[in-house]
Amino acid sequence: MNKIELNDLLQVLGMVGLIASLIFVGLELRQNQQVARITAYQALTEQIHDINSLLVTDSEISDIVNRALQNQELTASEERKYEAFFRILRRQSGLAFLQYETGIIDELLLERTIDPMMVHIRRGDLARAEWDNFTTELMDSEGNVPAFEQHINALLDE
Repeated sequence: MNKIELNDLLQVLGMVGLIASLIFVGLELRQNQQVARITAYQALTEQIHDINSLLVTDSEISDIVNRALQNQELTASEERKYEAFFRILRRQSGLAFLQYETGIIDELLLERTIDPMMVHIRRGDLARAEWDNFTTELMDSEGNVPAFEQHINALLDE
């Protein structure tokens, strides 16, 4: 084998090696994306579990949430506790929306995750007031309503 043939063979082997490494990187990226989806799904499931556990194990919070959903009067202390509970729902829903926008979770999981918050906003006057105040404050400070809040407002308008 002369020098030119050896050089050509080495270049072909180099290209094959480069192509193989690109395929390997592609497969690794795909696997990492799958792991990210599973991790996001697991985290959302754990958050939903934590909220449900709170409602099941803490009778005071459960009572406050039920009365808020029935638009019954709450004391100032109970209102603060409910507002904190609602913020948990809002933050969980916002995180799910971000994961949906980036393609980590699908639309069905997004809907399942934001549904508890939507129930509160639709049924509870206090939750609706909290939501409206939150979006008004965003509008005042940001000058526009971010995508998550626009999405929820569109669902509420349906």
